[in-house]
Amino acid sequence: MGLFSGSFGTGLITGLATSVDKSLRTAMDKRDEELSSARKFWQTRQAQKMDLAEARDTRVKKSLNRLIDEMGGDIASGLAAYRAAGGDPDSVEGFIKDLDDTRAAGLEYNLRDKLKLDGVDLSQFKDLTREQAFASERTEVPGLDIQMEDTSGLSNFGLAMKDMGKGISEGINKLIPPREREAIEGIAGGVLDRSGMITSERYKNEVIAAVPNMKTQLSANLYQINNGKDLMGKDLTEDAITNLELQNAKLLSQIGGIAKAEAAATDTGPTLSEISSLYTKGLTDLKTDIGYEVSSNGVMTVNTPEGVLEGQDAQTYWLNKKNEWKSNFVKNTIFDSSGSYVSNDADFAARSLGLGKVATSVRESLVTEPTDEDMAEAPTAPKAPEPPSQEEIKQQTLAKYPTANSFADNFKTKAPDAESLYRMLVQYYPDIDDAQLSQIAIDAIASKPKPRGFVSNGSSPKEKVPPLSNFTKDSKAYNEWLATYGQTHNPDGTPK
Repeated sequence: MGLFSGSFGTGLITGLATSVDKSLRTAMDKRDEELSSARKFWQTRQAQKMDLAEARDTRVKKSLNRLIDEMGGDIASGLAAYRAAGGDPDSVEGFIKDLDDTRAAGLEYNLRDKLKLDGVDLSQFKDLTREQAFASERTEVPGLDIQMEDTSGLSNFGLAMKDMGKGISEGINKLIPPREREAIEGIAGGVLDRSGMITSERYKNEVIAAVPNMKTQLSANLYQINNGKDLMGKDLTEDAITNLELQNAKLLSQIGGIAKAEAAATDTGPTLSEISSLYTKGLTDLKTDIGYEVSSNGVMTVNTPEGVLEGQDAQTYWLNKKNEWKSNFVKNTIFDSSGSYVSNDADFAARSLGLGKVATSVRESLVTEPTDEDMAEAPTAPKAPEPPSQEEIKQQTLAKYPTANSFADNFKTKAPDAESLYRMLVQYYPDIDDAQLSQIAIDAIASKPKPRGFVSNGSSPKEKVPPLSNFTKDSKAYNEWLATYGQTHNPDGTPK
């Protein structure tokens, strides 16, 4: 009798067949479940893409029709304008908003005049329809090409499906047909001239250029720095604010002796030009030190000990570093150790550079710093940062005014009398003897236009001097004013 004959063999074979059948069914059920889940997932995803595409196309069609209407119904020109404005809904809608804002502000902007089509021949598109133009810009939704491996285990039975994704892809593509653009070649290369639009940089420059003088421009920049918004009311980036701060420093250097500095720079501290030059150099060096860069699309990057930062993180880091630098600049350049302005120009420079709040804070800290007696009893503290070298300031001045005569001729309008001008000269030209410097000062003051006034008994009229309020009470300049003019002039600077 054979090994598998009889009832034992029959039962064994039946049991094996039942086991194989069960495994086969399990594998087939698993594959059916995987196919069903995959179909549901990809169909949902493709439907979502189609919904987004339709929403985008609604915006495309609306913007395209608006520009076609702006071009007097010329469909090819409208399509050219759409592509010149950016060719995507965000860019074109932004352009249309700027266009509407420009007209709302009472300014004229004719799109037909502003669209430059050099080298673009639209005559071949006379029969172009709006639907064709739209079809060339519609959102594409590619068909599915799903790659999916059969992991059901049916390969053990020689029943594995070689390309599981193909059937799912064909079924979904039939249910949700792919969308493609209908290309239109030859309508590209147009350029929109945005000059005259209320948000264009050129228009902003025209607004600034129309400012009657540099002092007003200085105030306009300061307004933008303090408010964080441009002249059109739009938020400024940190890079734009920094550029305005540097621009104001340059303006100060050019203006030199405006406002009260024109009439009150009688001490020997740093001038507007010197302070603004130090400000420009310091802030520019800070940008270089931290690898400050702004990309063409306005993204800021900086280098930090922890690595490179970009975007908002970079702006925050830069703002903190800039504020820290400003505090040190004010402490070392604007004030002396007692909290008094190093010169009358320093007061005006601080306010013009947008350092008013910083100056107030630094001054309070200087006034409340420990006295020499307190410091004698206290442990030795780290040495504070040294202020800018007076030698550096002197070298800059001598480079600009190589002779005492050129210096005196430039600063004679800022000195009330020959003695004050002499005190300024001796700081920069110590090698020239006192008699010669005095004569240079006398000659320069004598060449100033004389003010008109009543002359009694042939005596010379007293000149108006800077008001006492220009000086910090109890400062060196304040006490010198009292000693020099206290008996001859009123506090407002007029002769008694």
